[in-house]
Amino acid sequence: MRRLLITVLFLSFTLSANVSEAGVPVGASSLMAGADNDKEKPGDQILAKYMAASGRGMARGFSSVARFVGRLPKMKKSASLAAKRHIDAGGAVEYSDVLVRSGDTTVQKDVIARFMNGEVESTMPDLSKEKDRKAVAITPVNYKFKYKGLQEIAGRQVHVYEVNPRKKRVGLFKGEIWIDSDTGLTVREAGRFVKSPSIFLKKVDFEREYAIVDGVSVPKSLSSQIQTRFWGMAELEIEYTDVTWDPELHFAGSSAF
Repeated sequence: MRRLLITVLFLSFTLSANVSEAGVPVGASSLMAGADNDKEKPGDQILAKYMAASGRGMARGFSSVARFVGRLPKMKKSASLAAKRHIDAGGAVEYSDVLVRSGDTTVQKDVIARFMNGEVESTMPDLSKEKDRKAVAITPVNYKFKYKGLQEIAGRQVHVYEVNPRKKRVGLFKGEIWIDSDTGLTVREAGRFVKSPSIFLKKVDFEREYAIVDGVSVPKSLSSQIQTRFWGMAELEIEYTDVTWDPELHFAGSSAF
């Protein structure tokens, strides 16, 4: 029962890992068709650019090192683990070569390892999962968008949008997305899932950041906090470093963000 609950605990994050990747590229006309009315609003052009980049704007064919830190504060348990992470040309994730591990074995196995297994399973090339992936994609079909304004990060302009799900569905969240002005690519997603995947969970919050590398979004970090009914808060932080591209892909490898 404990292991089943921990698996459910991080289900939302393995779903949300693909929200941008699952999006079907659409143009401005398709975007406006999915909006609440036909009057163009501030930020619509950038949002259309974001929709056009969805799917093909996420990095493929590269490896990195995923550095995990997991905590169960109420139980005073924590652990860390680092492993190599590879995303193939189709977007499937694979972990190999655990580089280092330390701390509580329960957190290692039932929090960190189960998150890794869930991510691998959720990204496997399976046509039966495409419907579920599209159901949580950040598109006008699933979300309402409200333009919040312009920010500047590291000398680059970023447009901020509030997102609100059209339906209360597992894998959808209420929060914000930050979109790079030049490329239309995601640099940040943050919020709270609107529907818990289990009665054992109260609240599930997350913040995911991306770096823009040679015209694609590359995962940079993930921070999550899950309020459970039995164990209190569960926390997971992931940092992705040491990005290397597959030899057959031609990337310069310089970060633009």
